Amino acid sequence: MLARLGLRTAGNQGGLIRSGLQTIKPAVRLASSGSDIKSGKPEDSRELSTLTEQEINDLSTAFEEQAFSVFPRLQDVKPEELVGFAKFGVQSYFIERSATGNLPVYTDFKRGGKVVTEVRKIHGDPVQLRNDLQERLSHLPKDSFKVMMQAKKIIIEGDVVKQVKEVLSSKF
Repeated sequence: MLARLGLRTAGNQGGLIRSGLQTIKPAVRLASSGSDIKSGKPEDSRELSTLTEQEINDLSTAFEEQAFSVFPRLQDVKPEELVGFAKFGVQSYFIERSATGNLPVYTDFKRGGKVVTEVRKIHGDPVQLRNDLQERLSHLPKDSFKVMMQAKKIIIEGDVVKQVKEVLSSKF
């Protein structure tokens, strides 16, 4: 098998390498058996030897070391840490951004010249979002906020688009 791969061994006797549950024997040094194309003579004519004690110890520690992983083991992950474990929509919300990455906060001009600000694309609980916005925009009267449950949007009286976008981009 090694000859087919172009490798040769120094012999069958070598040191034992112990790694946890497995024992690898014999441990020998492998080298390429390349040869010069013109002459056909081997390029490296030096003899190969068995592994030294230091090399055996280095290989043993390499087999025993645990591989580093960024991800935790499956047994260590708790269900409550997973996304989607908690019910979404009760006192939680998500505001979907537009395709260009902008927040869906718009100014709308009603009949009679009335200006309102609309927050659209609300997934989850719009009432909780309204409460959080009222808390952050405390200078606005609470009766200027209106929640449209069917349309999943919030209407705020007045032109407060910049303030709402600032709050949504910093806090939420």
